[in-house]
Amino acid sequence: MIHLTSSASFDNAIQGRWEPELIVLSCLVAWLAAGLGLLIGERMQEADNRLRRGVWLIAGAGMMGLGVWSMHFTGMLALRLPLPMQYDVKLTLLSLLPAILGSGYALRIMARPVATPRYSILGGLVLGAGIGTMHYLGMEAMRMPVTVRYDTTLFFLSLGIALALGVVAMLVHRYCVRHQRLTRLDRRLFGVAACIALAISGMHYVAMSATYYMPTPAPHHTVETSSEWLAISVSGAVTLVLMLVALSVFIDRRLQRHARQSTMSREQLMEVIAAINDAFLLFDYHGRIVLSNRAFTAMTGYTSTDIQGKPLSVLEHSHESARIHRDIRRHIIDSGQWQGGIKARRKDGQAFPARLSVSCVEYSHGATRHYVATLHDLSARREAEAKIHRLAHHDTLTGLPNRQTLYTRLDAVQAASHTQGQSGALIMLDIDNFKALNDSRGNAAGDMLLRHVARRLKRFARHEHDLARLGGNEFALVVSGLPSDPDAALAELQHHMTTVRQVIGGVYDLDDHSHTTTHSLGGVWFGDDDVATDELVKRASLALSRAKQDGGNACHVFHPEMEAALHDRVWMETELRQAIHDEQMRLYYQPQVDAEGTIIGAETLIRWQHPERGMISPGAFIPLAEETGLIVPIGQWVLAKACERLARWSTDPALAHLQLSVNVSVHQFQKHDFVAQVLATLADHKAPPERLTLELTESLLLANVEGVIEKMMQLKRHGVSFALDDFGTGYSSLAYLKRLPFNALKIDVSFVRDVLVEANDAAIVKTIIALADSLHLKTVAEGVETLPQRDFLARLGCHHYQGFYYGRPAPVEAFEALAMPSPARHT
Repeated sequence: MIHLTSSASFDNAIQGRWEPELIVLSCLVAWLAAGLGLLIGERMQEADNRLRRGVWLIAGAGMMGLGVWSMHFTGMLALRLPLPMQYDVKLTLLSLLPAILGSGYALRIMARPVATPRYSILGGLVLGAGIGTMHYLGMEAMRMPVTVRYDTTLFFLSLGIALALGVVAMLVHRYCVRHQRLTRLDRRLFGVAACIALAISGMHYVAMSATYYMPTPAPHHTVETSSEWLAISVSGAVTLVLMLVALSVFIDRRLQRHARQSTMSREQLMEVIAAINDAFLLFDYHGRIVLSNRAFTAMTGYTSTDIQGKPLSVLEHSHESARIHRDIRRHIIDSGQWQGGIKARRKDGQAFPARLSVSCVEYSHGATRHYVATLHDLSARREAEAKIHRLAHHDTLTGLPNRQTLYTRLDAVQAASHTQGQSGALIMLDIDNFKALNDSRGNAAGDMLLRHVARRLKRFARHEHDLARLGGNEFALVVSGLPSDPDAALAELQHHMTTVRQVIGGVYDLDDHSHTTTHSLGGVWFGDDDVATDELVKRASLALSRAKQDGGNACHVFHPEMEAALHDRVWMETELRQAIHDEQMRLYYQPQVDAEGTIIGAETLIRWQHPERGMISPGAFIPLAEETGLIVPIGQWVLAKACERLARWSTDPALAHLQLSVNVSVHQFQKHDFVAQVLATLADHKAPPERLTLELTESLLLANVEGVIEKMMQLKRHGVSFALDDFGTGYSSLAYLKRLPFNALKIDVSFVRDVLVEANDAAIVKTIIALADSLHLKTVAEGVETLPQRDFLARLGCHHYQGFYYGRPAPVEAFEALAMPSPARHT
């Protein structure tokens, strides 16, 4: 019978002494028992029938209940009372029942896959109630010569602790299961077990604090079994059982984990096979397909039912299936495996490239064999390789082969020509004035024209690789099957090139406008002689350059003299650069005279004194210098030497009056710093600007006339004079001519030479002189070689002359000797 009262009436209660070691031991027993009970209860989820689940539930509940019961007796031993103590055995054993029932209900709730909060709370309450009932029922089984009284507040607090912590343990278990907070099972269960152990220990020791032992007036007699042996034996036996069970559970879990790792069901095996990305096949000893995976079905269209029992040859598409099958069998026998490429077939009959790997599987027990095969579709890889190959060997804009492919094709055509007794040719062509189209209409229009030209050219290509785009607007065409006779082959090549030029030329529709094109072509023939591919391309390029030099819209076949001319040009360019560096240039001076024949100045004329070839005429190297840009440093050198000579003359009274004319090239004049260079050169040498005349050609007036006028005016303000050289041979607009600050017009030698025999030349000279007079310019006639020419020019009004009649170009010493004052040299 439980007696509740207030703590105020317990003043004479008997006091006991606590043993800390036993308190700790009791808490550990409670935690270990709860954990083992949960571990055993977890086996319920792994059981495959109801009976086994029931057995595991009873075992877990018994273990947890036994632990609660043992903790009670161990906790009772921790309190030392100065009283004899005895137990009612039947009532003591009966107290075990509520602990087992409460634990069993809690484990049943925990075994649910996902327990609802309501069930978790209910399980926690039942667990707490079982713990509390067990404790107070065990207290009633004690027989002591005292009256047991309970503090009302602490009594209900102990029950509240058991119920609250039981609910907390169940909710913690539910949270861990739902959110997978603890991935290891043991951690989760022993964490929940700690909450249960806290509920057991907390309830027990709060309940013990609520218990008061009141002395009785007379001794209390009992017939029950006595002493502490029951508590000690129960605690010891249960502790031993817990340790044995813990060891058994540890061993069982290790064995179970090992079994799970080493054992795989057929369903799991099929899932693993299905997850393989490559197509998978399993063959029996006779080579028949036993099973396949989903990747195989997706790749080939064959389902497992379609393919089961069929041989591997059902997949093979090529005519070499039998050979491949024999090869696979031989390698499997020799090395146990084979892999290689095959041409496979899908269910719809479509062929595709694949890599097949076959391996033999020999089992450790028995003589049964299987063969495992994986099939990898190479279609995407082959397409990517083909795309990369095409990008490497074809032009992306036109789709035509590129230079590398052309070289390979040329080698093949040359080899075939040798064996077949034929010859071939290479034609190179480009579009005339293509840059003008790009500049005026944009690159998109240029690209469209290139694609149109490529389509027209394709009709002349016998083979796909006979046509190529070499870059820019340049194309190449390989011609095969020409006659072996050189003359006949060259005639046919010339006819072929003319046909190509006529067909691809003409009007092209470029979306919003039409564009008319012409083309330049160069060809080279090859026959029995072995000519390197690079050399063939170079020769065709030379012929193409000759066609472009002729103004375009032309065809030229390579001749050896073209190569010789190229070699001469390369040699001369190299030597010209060296000549500038080594100062091999020389200045010659040709006199300019007035009407009385008095020398008033000279024109500087450059000569090249080559160390091996001697004197080289300006007509041989000046055009090359203009083309390569070397004319600029040459012009600067001439200007510097002229200014140096003017400075020396200015110190000699006999020569100080002389005017010196210097030819200025278009490239030199168009330099942005030309004015600054001229003024700096004059200043460096202290030359008189008014004695310097710069001779310009009419070609300078074709572009940027305003800029030309500005530069001339700047120099004119410093005293420099200007003469328009070779007047009448180019294009001069009179509207611009009257604005340009020239001092003189020079009549070209081509008009003066035949002025006495050609009426047209005489009329032109007369017009030039009249024009100069009207513009208040003096005229200088070039190329005067005879007295009749001079007299005729004088009658027309020209009073300044230059030519062989008055003196040939000569070194400065000879000119100065000629220019010194002396009696009249001409009458």
